[in-house]
Amino acid sequence: MPQTTYNSMSSQEPIWTQVVCDPESPFSDSENEIKIRMSNKSKGLSVLATAIFIAGEMAGSGVLALPKAVVDSGWIGIILLIVFCFNAGYSGSCLGACWYILEERYPELRRKTRNPYGTIAQKSFGKYARYLVSGCIQFTLCGAGTVYLLLASQIIQELLNDILPSLSYCYWFLLIAALLLIPMWLESPKDFRAAGVIAISTTTIACILFFSQTIKDGLSKTEPIVHYKHDFSDFFLAFGTLLFAFGGASTFPTIQNDMQDKKKFGYSIVIAFSVIIALYLPVALSAYYVYGEDLFPNVAMSISKSIPLTIGNICMAVHLVFAFLIVINPVCQELEEIFKVPHVFCWQRCLLRSFMMIFMVFVGESIPQFGKILSLVGGSTITLLTFVFPPIFYMKLCSQKSEQWPERKIPGYIKVYLWELILIGILGGGASTYTAITDIFGPGSLIKPCYLPDHSQ
Repeated sequence: MPQTTYNSMSSQEPIWTQVVCDPESPFSDSENEIKIRMSNKSKGLSVLATAIFIAGEMAGSGVLALPKAVVDSGWIGIILLIVFCFNAGYSGSCLGACWYILEERYPELRRKTRNPYGTIAQKSFGKYARYLVSGCIQFTLCGAGTVYLLLASQIIQELLNDILPSLSYCYWFLLIAALLLIPMWLESPKDFRAAGVIAISTTTIACILFFSQTIKDGLSKTEPIVHYKHDFSDFFLAFGTLLFAFGGASTFPTIQNDMQDKKKFGYSIVIAFSVIIALYLPVALSAYYVYGEDLFPNVAMSISKSIPLTIGNICMAVHLVFAFLIVINPVCQELEEIFKVPHVFCWQRCLLRSFMMIFMVFVGESIPQFGKILSLVGGSTITLLTFVFPPIFYMKLCSQKSEQWPERKIPGYIKVYLWELILIGILGGGASTYTAITDIFGPGSLIKPCYLPDHSQ
């Protein structure tokens, strides 16, 4: 967790312990504010529920796409998987610390806020930083939502191919989008708490089944496993996929804003990322050593057909549907803030969110390859939102001075680590973005959109 030092304190505890839990802190509430918080606590998310939402949102597409990314990046991909997990978790805790600094300094922010990440950016560097962050969030989560829908469509097509062989994932994509439209109209994560529980439960079951069947495939395999030496293009496309697997930071402030006790967000981060890496590693490692270069971009398509695979695919389809509802919600709330949509269920909300779904359907039907979208989003805006912006905003807020605010100092070794996160994010993410764009729009790389005739099934 990020650490700061008060001039009035000798200990170096996490910022939310120093500021929020310290009875001597100048961060005090009025009687009315305390009543508001007490009322919100009875309605908000607990530490465990928050961790479930975070893990449920992030773990789905990562489980399916990571094995191929590890193969394309070589053995170093396994190391990167672990490093990115730790870095993303630490960066997420920085984001939580940023919000507590704002609540301390600006009492009006202690109530529910529709765009907390954008607010952090504005208080750090001004309104243009808010616009940049908002744009990145829109691109990231719309891209992630599209990937989830494409993956769910591909899995459902595989499950029902024997029954409905004439329906491609292009048609399933439309059907799933239509079915999710009404649930998408719900306001925020606290309005569909079951989505987080279902998402992480189904992912866990699927990972166990995928892992067990992969091991069985490996034990019955007779031919040698092949691993090629990949070029930089493959590596940086895989780099983007690895980044995407831990790219949930854009939704963290929104989920944190719905917590009963926001100062415990760091505990939720630790729980969530521990669960995520425990799910990712066994599936990625076993697929890497069992299938090698025979892996498909979706690992489920490489595993031998069996009852465990079928059950696992059903679980992953359910996960992707519910994870979609979690991921797309911050985009909805941001757009509603821009267009002044009331904070109640109304026709304006339904209309705006319906247009968002139509846009994602158009993107998915235009580029019906989830791997290309995943690499582009992972290398660009996810890198910025997860690995670059949180450390920058955290250091900036800690450096701001006022007589009414307690002074903060970040230890030197923490600053060095934060700048390393920023540098790696910019260089690695930039190279990954360039490679992904080249792969999408390069000669002969475009697949025909679903809405054009003679589409390849």
